[in-house]
Amino acid sequence: MSDPGKKLLDEFRSLLDETTILSILSDYNLEDPKEFADARQILLTISKDVEAEEATGFNPSGLGADDIVDINPSNQDEDLEAAGATSSDVKSVGGFTITTEGSVPLSLISSGSSKTSSLEAPGLLHVDIFNGLTDSEKEEQLTQMFVSLKPIDVKLSLQKAKGDASLAIDELLNLQWLEQTGQRPKGVDGFYVSDDDHIPVKKKKGRKKKKSGKVALPKPADPEDTVQEASNGDAAQSDRVALISDKLHLPPSDVISIYQQHNASLGATVVQILDNYIAAAIPSSNPYLVSAVEQNKKKFSWVPPEYIEATCEVCSNQDDAVDVIRILGDHFEKPAYLKYDVSYSIVASGSEEIVMPELTNAPNSRQSPRSPTAVRSPTVNLPIRTSTRPGNLQAAAVLSKTIAESRNHSFSSAAAAFKKGRSDPLFRQAGAYYAERAHQQAMSYRQANSVEANYLVDQQSTEDTIDLHGVTVQDGVEIALDRVSKWWRGLGEERVRKAKTHGLTVVTGIGRHSSDGRSPLRINVIKALVADGWKVQIQTGSCLITGRQ
Repeated sequence: MSDPGKKLLDEFRSLLDETTILSILSDYNLEDPKEFADARQILLTISKDVEAEEATGFNPSGLGADDIVDINPSNQDEDLEAAGATSSDVKSVGGFTITTEGSVPLSLISSGSSKTSSLEAPGLLHVDIFNGLTDSEKEEQLTQMFVSLKPIDVKLSLQKAKGDASLAIDELLNLQWLEQTGQRPKGVDGFYVSDDDHIPVKKKKGRKKKKSGKVALPKPADPEDTVQEASNGDAAQSDRVALISDKLHLPPSDVISIYQQHNASLGATVVQILDNYIAAAIPSSNPYLVSAVEQNKKKFSWVPPEYIEATCEVCSNQDDAVDVIRILGDHFEKPAYLKYDVSYSIVASGSEEIVMPELTNAPNSRQSPRSPTAVRSPTVNLPIRTSTRPGNLQAAAVLSKTIAESRNHSFSSAAAAFKKGRSDPLFRQAGAYYAERAHQQAMSYRQANSVEANYLVDQQSTEDTIDLHGVTVQDGVEIALDRVSKWWRGLGEERVRKAKTHGLTVVTGIGRHSSDGRSPLRINVIKALVADGWKVQIQTGSCLITGRQ
């Protein structure tokens, strides 16, 4: 007979923390069918809303979506400007009518099959907007997106993906990044071996050597070839050293020494130089730097303030200081598993009434995902009133932390009450209450984070740039779709001409902190914008929006 504890562990492992399951099971004799049923009922009570919460997109880990989501474009008019979206707009997505109510959580819909390809990496959106096009039309569309790549790159990527444009986009994004950073292999040239480079032929024993045969001895490295092979790395190093030397007024020889000590890390090199400056305790002689320092501290809130102050003092002008601080911003950017704890929502800048969401039992917890258009909800239900809604990023961060602590306390109380429920049925009722409250607080935490994210992106963005650094994949997709739409409507009647000459840049980063070097935020945001019908030109660490397709 199989172990009953293992059976329950396997059943609920995907929904509950393993420690919580084992803690509850330890109070029951699972060999007794009645106690086994009681323990299982408690686990069912705690986990009843987990799938419903996952359908809302809430992810306490901060790592973004875990599954491939298949998305289709909405059947919207070509002129998006005609859509004066309100908080309860009704849109038709592939024949499926939905509403953009703010209470509807973030997810992405597909009216067709949600079938995904096993070839695609987990956590990446699947775009179906190209499905009705021929191969030549797909090539044309993708060539316009990836202007820095050759048409043959697009063609080969499509062939490799067997005509699946979504998979081809993933491949092309990777190629484009390698191309821009000088790391892309040089095609078949990398596999070429000269006829003169064969292994030397052994001499035959017992025969006198009559004349020198064509025995190719190992050739010394050709200096010209060596320079050619190392040119990419040397050029990149020279550029970086020259940049730091020029901005921070140091001899190139000193910069090279520090640069090599830190394994060619640009950010670590700048940090070391600034540490040396700070240690020297040189008093500031420019009283006019205060405003510039404060402005940069707000814009790059995750960078230690002492480095911002030192940078502004060392650099001769503010443009140089901003360039160096951007390097620090990339260096200190938090990895995915140490998320900034922010998300995005449109409501933070508005004045709509924010009310407590009603708790529902979610009879059908597996909701259909929604399209990129549908995620742009103009309102969000927060568990706080308008009068207490945070007015800045710091206040929003405090609120998120407070709700998170309350949520964790409720989950702990629920587990403790269920453990005592074996001897006292009243504790079971208390456990159910705490579990229900914890699920509600988890929803509230996700929504409070959305307010915090909006303030963060406001600080980082400009009129023609949306900077998504510090947000999760899900939040990045939502904010990009919403703000690109607002930018388009704000261009006025001549939006088509204006967008071509003055596009909107969406900054995503290049995935420096991702385990595989590929940015899930970059890939998903770009694919969501393409699926939503935008003309996208791919750039390194960003993309440029130039209009509607």
